[in-house]
Amino acid sequence: MTGIFEQVMIGLGYFVFLPLIWWAGNGLIKWVVTSSVKTVVPQSSISPEQGGGSEEIQTSSQQQDADSKELRAGRVIGGLERLLILTGLLLGKWEVLVAVIALKTTARYKELDKQIRAEYFLIGSLCSILWAVAIAVLLLLYDRFAGFGLFPSGLLGQLGLPGLKI
Repeated sequence: MTGIFEQVMIGLGYFVFLPLIWWAGNGLIKWVVTSSVKTVVPQSSISPEQGGGSEEIQTSSQQQDADSKELRAGRVIGGLERLLILTGLLLGKWEVLVAVIALKTTARYKELDKQIRAEYFLIGSLCSILWAVAIAVLLLLYDRFAGFGLFPSGLLGQLGLPGLKI
């Protein structure tokens, strides 16, 4: 029989995975996307001395504001997507993964006509999915060997990891 302190510490161990799936995931995906796609100088960043008018500078500022809001929304969407995938995998429901991919593709369908947007989308989505799967496996291993055994062992059993009697 373990003491109450030990049980609390084991319980807190589960919460370590939340920042991993959300904040660490956002940082990882941002790093992968930005390091894998060349930086392109937008046409609207031409200075007035180079022939650009004040309207172009104002448009550039508005575009930066819109890009900033899109980036913040993308981070929230990415975090929620990884939480949904993690939840589905913890419960042994792979269908959740398919549903998240279908929902993202449907929501961004028009943007996928532009090649660079499609590349950002695919790189970010695949990295996000792989991160969620990796964290799900780690959380299931924690649950099985150090935790309370809260989650079904479907995913670990499907992985066929040697030495696991689940």
